[in-house]
Parts: sequence; structure tokens; C-alpha cells
Amino acid sequence: MRDNLRLEGGADDLRSADQPYTLFRGEDESFHQQMRLAAAAHRAGRLDEAISSYLRLLAAKPYNADLHNNLGVALRLVGKLDAAVAHHRQSLELDPDNPALHSNLGNALRVASRTREAVRHHLQAVSLKPDYAEGFFNLGLCLRDLGRIDEALACLSKALALSPQNKRARVEIAITRLLRGDLTRGFSEYEWRKQLDDVPAPEFRQPAWTGGELRGKRILLYPEQGLADVLMFVRYARELKRRGASVLVLCQALLKELLARLDYLDGVIAEGEQLPDFDLHASLLSLPHLCGIDVPAAMSGEPYLLPPVRGRIKLGRLPRAKLRIGIYWAAMPGQALDRQRSVPFMQFMALGGDPEVLFFSLQGGTHQKDIQIHGASGLVHDVGRGIFDFAEAASALEQLDLLITIDAPIAHLGAGMGMPTWLLLPTVPDWRWQQGRGDSPWYPSLRIFRQTTQGDWGPVFERVAAELETLKRAVP
Repeated sequence: MRDNLRLEGGADDLRSADQPYTLFRGEDESFHQQMRLAAAAHRAGRLDEAISSYLRLLAAKPYNADLHNNLGVALRLVGKLDAAVAHHRQSLELDPDNPALHSNLGNALRVASRTREAVRHHLQAVSLKPDYAEGFFNLGLCLRDLGRIDEALACLSKALALSPQNKRARVEIAITRLLRGDLTRGFSEYEWRKQLDDVPAPEFRQPAWTGGELRGKRILLYPEQGLADVLMFVRYARELKRRGASVLVLCQALLKELLARLDYLDGVIAEGEQLPDFDLHASLLSLPHLCGIDVPAAMSGEPYLLPPVRGRIKLGRLPRAKLRIGIYWAAMPGQALDRQRSVPFMQFMALGGDPEVLFFSLQGGTHQKDIQIHGASGLVHDVGRGIFDFAEAASALEQLDLLITIDAPIAHLGAGMGMPTWLLLPTVPDWRWQQGRGDSPWYPSLRIFRQTTQGDWGPVFERVAAELETLKRAVP
């Protein structure tokens, strides 16, 4: 999303904002100077400081539209969505024909999962200002959230035409193509992400691989984003190996033991460890573009992740249990769209109470305590507390019949092992799951259960319960 801060000031204001100051410390300090300082703190990411400053300024000028706007943007960024929406509405009451204020209210409504309302305000923004690039950009994101992919592409393309230097628009166009299933063009255009200011360039002296000859070369593959991308795209190392390369992978420490089991990797290095010599490097996320989408290494359907030979995790059995099912319900705080991806734990409890089904929690992090909070310790076996890396998670998964999970790295682990995996998706999915499909071209063993109404998991779990009954009847 693109926000509009009012009275942002320039580089000089940013520098002055880095100096300690106190609001209203002297008669000679103007309101506008203090507004610039607050906005500069905001732009520098010091959101608590900015919010405090905006609130103190509002005490002096409670009917200033720019103040309400800036405060709304800052509150949205710290997750205080109801207050953010309220301040944006107040801003619009004070300046109703300002397209930027309509657009910022739309941004807050989108994050609050009120996407249809958001679209109305973004439409008003571009109606008021037909050459408003940021307005078309934000409108495109909302239309994509609603599944209106062709309209979203048209708006994002309009934003790019109005502002050709907007690299973010190019990246969002690529993501929209990927969501639509246009993988070849989508991954090609997704290379624009490397031009974004918030995507750091790799600090390697060796050249990047651009798709050329690999025979006899040592190539280092590195993680650009999260754990899920490593688990999903390490499969392409098999293609590089086929082309004659020695393949090294740099990965998060949590993945090292798991990846060390793979015979198509010649070395696995955890982040922070000393790198061996290599000739070329490539982002794991660039491999679909560099290798091609349809190479057998990517789409053969064969499992490409393996559990440890002798795992430490041992799961119990009960005589009457026909199915042993792993569950995972909550995204890690701070992950993109974690609020939308996560499922209330009690939704899973609607599946419980059947002596023929054993549930095992693989949940990590703070949400492990949900089991005790809801008094479900007798219904769900908490395996997650004993899992400290992805090799141990793979060991646990190997002993289960089914994994039911939200969009999280463990979904890629289970499906990459060839395990039956049921994926629960919100109405706004990540690009890799595309739209409308009940399956995935990336994982033959994965089934998708999608929300049809934003925020409503009830019908999803009704379908899951029905499918579980069918599955249970098929087990002798």
C-alpha cells in the first residue's frame, strides 16, 4: 500500500528529527515545524514517538485534517485498526474532497478486512484525481484481494503508466500474475523485487548466476525471504545438479539438519557460519525464473524433502485410533497477513471428541498455550513443545496420517515430503496458492480448503469434518 503523509518535509527535516526535541518547548517553535518533526519520526519508523507527537499536536489543533490523517496511518502500522479508521474518517470529515485522504482510509479498511468499503474510497480517490497513481495502485491491491484479478491488473498497470518509476507497482503486477497462475511471466516480472529499497542486495563478491553454463561450477543458493520459500524452492537444486553444478545452500539454522539429508545438495551452511568457496550465487526465489517452471525437478511430483533416519520424536498410539492427525493453527506474530491466515484454536476442537482420531499439535511459539487455555490437553497431544527444528518436525510428520494446517512453513514441509496435507486458506491467499483451486501444481499430496467469506472459518471446518468422515471410513 502507498500512504500519503502530509507535511512530511524533506531530508533536512529528517535530520533535525534525529535530534532530541520536546514539543512546545518554546514560543518560537511553529506548529508546522513540529508537524514536520513528527512526520519525519514517522517516516523513520519511530512510530511510538510519532504517535505521541501527533496526539500532543491534536490537543492544540483538534480539527487539523493532516494530523488526523498522519495519526491514522501510524496507528494502522502498529495494528490499532479501529482507531486508525476513526482518525481517517475524522480527516475526511474535515477535508472531504481530498483524494489522498480517501486513499489512506481505504488502506486502513483493507488491513481491517473491510475490503469492499476500502474499494469505495479508493474509487472515490481516483474519481477526484484521475491521474492519481497511488490511488490506482491501492485500488488494484484491494481488487486483487476480492479476486477481481483482471481489474486489479488493469489498475496496477494504470498506476505504472502514470508513474513509470514505481518499482513496487511492477512487483505487485508480477504477484498478481502469479496468483492468476501465469507462472512463467509472473516469475520473470517478479525479478523487479530486487530493485526495491527494502530488498537488500546480497553481499557476495562472486557474480550472480543469470542462467548460463553450470557444468563444473559451485553455486551458492541463498534465502531471500522466509522459511517457506526455502522449503518450496530448494527442489530446483536438483535441476542445477542435473546441469553439472555443485550445489551449496545457505539457510536459516532451523533448516540445516533437514536439508543436510538431501543427496542433491553438496553442502548446507547455516546463516552466520563461514561460507566455503563458490563461483556463482542465486536467490532460491529466482530459480523458477532462471530454470523454467516446467522442469521435471520442479513439477515431477516426487517428494524432495526427507525426515531424519532416526528421529528423536516418538508419537504414541491408541488401539482404537484409526487416524493420527497433525494440526497447526496460528501464524508467527509479524508474518505477513498473520491475522488473516491464523485460525482460532477452538475451530479445531469442533473436530475433536472422536476416539478413532488422535490429534497432535505441531504448533510453535506463543500459541502453544492455546491448548491449555481452552482446556484441551486431553484432546490434543502437544508435540510442538518438543520440536526445535524442521528435522524434528519432519520426524513427527512421518508418523502421522494427515496434516491440517494454515498457510505456514510446515505446510511446505509436509507437502514436500509427499504427506497428505490439507491447507486452510483465507479469502486472500498468498500468490503461491493461486485462486479458486482445490489443489496445487507444486504439491500433488496437498488439498486446499478455502474461505468463501472473509474471516469466516465455520464453513471451511464443516467441509473438513465431512472429508475426515470420508477418510475415516476408508481406513480398515
